[in-house]
Amino acid sequence: MKKILPLLLLSLMGSYAQVIDAIAIDVNGEPITTLEIQAVQQKQKISKKAAIEALINHRLEKGVIESSNIVVDKAEVDMKINQIAQSRGMSIDQMKKILTSKGLTWESYKEQLSMELKKEKFFRQHIASSISQPSDDELKVYYETHKAKFDGLSSAIQMSLVAYSSNSSLKLQEAIKTPMRKIQGVEQKPILASNNNMNPQLFKVIQNTPTGSFTKPINTGKGFVAYYVKSKGGGQAQGGFASVKNTVVMQWLQEERIKAGNDFINKLKSDANIRIIRL
Repeated sequence: MKKILPLLLLSLMGSYAQVIDAIAIDVNGEPITTLEIQAVQQKQKISKKAAIEALINHRLEKGVIESSNIVVDKAEVDMKINQIAQSRGMSIDQMKKILTSKGLTWESYKEQLSMELKKEKFFRQHIASSISQPSDDELKVYYETHKAKFDGLSSAIQMSLVAYSSNSSLKLQEAIKTPMRKIQGVEQKPILASNNNMNPQLFKVIQNTPTGSFTKPINTGKGFVAYYVKSKGGGQAQGGFASVKNTVVMQWLQEERIKAGNDFINKLKSDANIRIIRL
């Protein structure tokens, strides 16, 4: 009896371990475990239902991205890391220490970033390209319906910039470090612009960049670009739809992209083989 009891306890412990870390859902042959669901709940502070939804979406996105053979090279990942570090005002070594303190290895972090960049590329190639440009009538209706969103944006801010562009992120970084030198493979183009004819996201980046310095490098999907901010003039009061048309376009497109992304995920779900094993 003394020998049987320890064996019974070991058997019960093994069964318990299987239950707390068992496959909960199968998505096209890709498992989601009970511990994964719990981890997402705790990390993102969301409900179990929302965690399951997020994990199913992740598996579906991962599957379709892998099958599309999208490639992200080391230089793109390194540039993204530099952008994140600069935006947070920290060095790469500081980032590594913070990630280590959170139990995340540097390599796993880079793998996550690589997947995010692949998602961005996939979205541009397969989803965003299906969104048509709105007509002026559609934009005017949108503007009138969401007028409060555009309050305070009806002034024109003039900017003098120099765009540094290259197919190589390394060459662009070299040009940023030595702007007085002409780097082969890096094109320089002077630009006069205002907030009313510029992508609002880019305008925000430039507004947050001190005069006499560079913006962070931007991956355009076709290459890399950084803007040297020569000057930023004061605002000139304007008004009405025409003065904020560019911002209205970007806001409209952003909402359409979200809708298109949701529609794409819903289509993947309708075609997927999702089996609930235990919850």
